[in-house]
Amino acid sequence: MNMALAYLQSLATAYNLPFVLVLLAPIFLLIVLIFLLYFVWKIFEPRYKLYVSDLFYGVIWRWSWQGDSVVDLWCFCSTCKQMLFVDDENCKTTTKLHEKNTFFVCKTCGQKEVGRIKGGDRRYALNMIKRDIAAKVRHKTFDIYTKR
Repeated sequence: MNMALAYLQSLATAYNLPFVLVLLAPIFLLIVLIFLLYFVWKIFEPRYKLYVSDLFYGVIWRWSWQGDSVVDLWCFCSTCKQMLFVDDENCKTTTKLHEKNTFFVCKTCGQKEVGRIKGGDRRYALNMIKRDIAAKVRHKTFDIYTKR
């Protein structure tokens, strides 16, 4: 450690620079190097990772990515952009698939139904949206520039 400080002191003296500047220069260079590595990593990140919102079944869906998996998937009102409530009570009362519906209700817009998915309960609806997202990514038909 003393040898390194002595070397830095000799550099400061040789180039007529303040010792503090010579001492902080390597730290600054390290920070710049870390920033550049992060920037390069972000540039080469797959483009679909920027795809975090879309409109399915008349409802805005937002999510994030963890690895290659969709996480934190939830629905929002296409009118007021507020989080929706899910009503899948009729799925528990019927056994016929064509009668099972999951309703997406906006309490901010006056308890109105914003959208629905036929065929199952909340888990079914979320998995169906995840499949739709995966299909758009696979076919490269997603849009990362539209704000929802």
